[in-house]
Amino acid sequence: MGDTHLLLGADGGGTKTLGILAGGDGRELARCQVGASNPNVVGVETAAAHLADLLTSCCDRAGREPADVGAAVFGLAGAGNAAVQKRLTSALEKVLQDRDIPMPKVRFETDARIALEGAFRGGPGIIVIAGTGSAILGKSPDGTITLVGGWGRTIGDEGSGYSVGLEAIRAVARRIDGRDGPSSLQTILAEEFGLTSRERLVNAVYQEGFVLPSVAPAVMKAAEQGDPAALGIFKRGAALLAEQVGVLLRAYAVLPQVGVVFVGGLIDHDCVYVGMLREAILALSPAVRVHPPQDPPAYGAVLLAKHLLL
Repeated sequence: MGDTHLLLGADGGGTKTLGILAGGDGRELARCQVGASNPNVVGVETAAAHLADLLTSCCDRAGREPADVGAAVFGLAGAGNAAVQKRLTSALEKVLQDRDIPMPKVRFETDARIALEGAFRGGPGIIVIAGTGSAILGKSPDGTITLVGGWGRTIGDEGSGYSVGLEAIRAVARRIDGRDGPSSLQTILAEEFGLTSRERLVNAVYQEGFVLPSVAPAVMKAAEQGDPAALGIFKRGAALLAEQVGVLLRAYAVLPQVGVVFVGGLIDHDCVYVGMLREAILALSPAVRVHPPQDPPAYGAVLLAKHLLL
């Protein structure tokens, strides 16, 4: 048996799971991809089976034995609940036992937590998450993790794909009522989703399970064309997310510089929304530095796995 201090980090969601195998010094040895591991999407047992596949695949690629892995951290969408984490641990232990693989030290984390760790290579900083939902997650100089927002679509999720979609659908309703004038946003939504009448809109939203975040790319398209309604939606979202970032900036005032990284499908690429958000956050403090993540979330999980062996 080789050195049993290898580290495995994983970033898992509803479609795929990326894993990075590293030595005890953090040097990457291999990376692999397997199927989905969000327990809310594929179930706890399937998620555990895919994670076991990831462990063996990464070891095979690195020419090492699964028994050499001393610690693993799995950052999964849908794994923020302690009860779910316990079920995942038990399911993984059973799968590994059935495959005659020893269970390493294991911890389950949220995908946001490992993204934060990777973004600043283990150091302090703030990530702004804006995908289907939204949240602000920060790590203070003493290692304290603080969540601002992240209340879900009914209470919060300001500036998220859901809120952008909801505002856009409301704009269509106002146009149908005659409360607003025509705009390219409403034209695009009519063309792409057929939202052209009261009956169509009501049926889509209340009867057909219309997925509101699916509208966000169309709203972005309208904003890029300079549509005032679409630009207003993103400007309000940026202001609300910046307001939440401000809570952590005040808490981290002791730092001469505070890094901020954007994470999530709405803001992980250059677009009009990113420009608005960057401007709103930079205006909060001269200490702010907005920059890309230093490492991917899966490597953030590797860094957390290293702590399990300390």
